[in-house]
Amino acid sequence: MKRIVFILLFISNVLVHSESLKVGVLQFAPPFSSISDKANHYYGFVVALMNIVCNRLQEKCEYIPIPKEGELKGLDKGVYHIVFSSTPITTSLPANYRYSLPYLPSDGQFLTLKNNSIDTLNDINFKKVGFFKINFQQSPLLKKYETTNTLIEYTDPAELVNALTTKKIDAILINYQASRFIVNNLNPTEDDQLKLIGDKIPIGSGYGIIALKNQSALIDKINHILLEMEKDGSYLRIYNEYFGANPAYNLHH
Repeated sequence: MKRIVFILLFISNVLVHSESLKVGVLQFAPPFSSISDKANHYYGFVVALMNIVCNRLQEKCEYIPIPKEGELKGLDKGVYHIVFSSTPITTSLPANYRYSLPYLPSDGQFLTLKNNSIDTLNDINFKKVGFFKINFQQSPLLKKYETTNTLIEYTDPAELVNALTTKKIDAILINYQASRFIVNNLNPTEDDQLKLIGDKIPIGSGYGIIALKNQSALIDKINHILLEMEKDGSYLRIYNEYFGANPAYNLHH
């Protein structure tokens, strides 16, 4: 009998440790995360970052798309253990969740067509502005423009950019790093080239990884690794690969 109990405990222990760490990411949000044509192969900044974290945790990580119901619903339903949040860190997160340290600063950026007469933030007044819902749904920045502008939310970044290039809207508001990626990499036709409007705008306390409160020990380990990566230069190498040099940013802020 004791032998049977031992075997059962051994098997259950193996199963616990063989389970992969499931990580929630957006399926199409370049340069942060995207899925290739290959079976469940993800790539991008947060994937490269998490691959190192997983390696140092000695865990096998599996990337899971964030469901349409939202990133927190995925945690509640056990779809994944942690999720890379696309919403800036705020104090309004319910008590049963916990943020990690920020893995990236959170800034917004306005974009428009290059041949558009909109050149400054003041020129945006009374224009149609599209925004990526998941980045700005709780942002006070929208309140600044809702009285003078028509604001249109989009849940798909590709549809947001397409609405601008087809002139359904006059400008878009998205994450700053994503805006630089779009301007430098999409290479639309000459008539559809894009430009930044004004400077980047702070919209929170950075982007964090979210887990349920009962995964606090895991978040503590991830925080420790993020700080290690900052000290040993591995974080900066990944950041520079995707976003260019940024020696001033550190994870303590």
